[in-house]
Amino acid sequence: MDRVVLKWPVPVDDHTHKIGGGSVIHVDCQDPHDPSHVMVWTVEQREGPVPQRTVQVFGTGQPLPFNAEHLGSAMALGGRLVWHVFQLLNPTHDDERE
Repeated sequence: MDRVVLKWPVPVDDHTHKIGGGSVIHVDCQDPHDPSHVMVWTVEQREGPVPQRTVQVFGTGQPLPFNAEHLGSAMALGGRLVWHVFQLLNPTHDDERE
């Protein structure tokens, strides 16, 4: 079965978001001058539904929930901001936002 790399924009907005559930191969700010989004690249199967995971972006020094697993970090604005993307394991309904 074929696989494909997909890119998922994750807003930096203190809310959870859905992205692909495949292997994370890269996390970065695609536009280093725009700190409002972090991009996550995953490897997904080409056929069938794409499994999803719930993620949220946290800044350095921000409190993290206990159910958060680190996926990757990215620098923006020349390193003045560092964003950390975490998967929320077993999120509650209140944690999830489409």
